[in-house]
Amino acid sequence: MPPDHKQKAAEETTLAPVLEKFPEVKAKIQQLFQQSPSFQSICEDYRDCLAAWQHWRQATSEEAPALCQSYAELLQELDQEVREFLEQESAPGSSPETGQETEYS
Repeated sequence: MPPDHKQKAAEETTLAPVLEKFPEVKAKIQQLFQQSPSFQSICEDYRDCLAAWQHWRQATSEEAPALCQSYAELLQELDQEVREFLEQESAPGSSPETGQETEYS
């Protein structure tokens, strides 16, 4: 049964930040998202963490700098998890080009 429109929209929203970060492996990311609940979870965590980081980066409260830093570190970890997942799922002897490392600060 094909996914309904709400499910497809939710998938696109979840994948958008990861696809933006790794546009050169878009097809692989979409395939992994369809096939792997673990990869889906990583993408959801990446989306949520990025949103939190963006929020705290613009916040002016006293705790904002510390929270921004915490989310930046978590984003780095999630970025690495996506890279590792893509490398694990690659054919032997090939490694996908997964873009430059991003510094979140």
